Amino acid sequence: MRQTVRVCSALTLAALMAGCGGGGISAEEQRVCSADTFAPNYVRQLERLLYWERFPVTIYFVRDANYSDYYRTLALQGFDQWVEAAGGVVRYRELSSAEGAQIRVVFKPRTRNGLTTYTYYPSSGRLVSATVEIGTLGNNPIDIRSVAAHEFGHALGVAGHSNNPEDMMYATYTTNVPLTISPSDLNTVKTAYCNYFLGRTRTASPPSDEQPVEATIVCGCKD
Repeated sequence: MRQTVRVCSALTLAALMAGCGGGGISAEEQRVCSADTFAPNYVRQLERLLYWERFPVTIYFVRDANYSDYYRTLALQGFDQWVEAAGGVVRYRELSSAEGAQIRVVFKPRTRNGLTTYTYYPSSGRLVSATVEIGTLGNNPIDIRSVAAHEFGHALGVAGHSNNPEDMMYATYTTNVPLTISPSDLNTVKTAYCNYFLGRTRTASPPSDEQPVEATIVCGCKD
């Protein structure tokens, strides 16, 4: 049964702006990379579309009492859905220690939900760091893989959800039904990284005195 889930109000810290990964881009670049460049998408449904400055992003699995190689394998299979869908443009590199990791991954045995917390510069939308929590309650490999893929979508910069239940980034999921990346999912991420997909040079940079802000988004199959 599909169940509802809340989206934390912290996401209202910033409003979505058209263009590559938010605001702060040149007029020329914004002209060739608007919310309509890659269609269909759900860019306008989001609170914000964020981005990492470059790929690969670095990830680290926290080796606490809830970690297992089995969960890590399932999570990586979920992450790899985005790598494959984007033709390798979206990439990550796993680190053996937390030092230097942009995305930390934690497993949570008391929930089937996912949760992503990230910090970013509000003027440009550039991501600084993210923590992905993947619920493992029930040890269902289909669900763990799907939650991992969904949360990695948030960690890539999709700050919000699609209104279409056929999309990977819909706010809830049905247990035992694998989530797959739709054309709208892919086009939304391509909009965040249009400089890669269109061969443009991103010019945005945060002001020297700007401090990053934090936001959290919760999603999944509610307990």
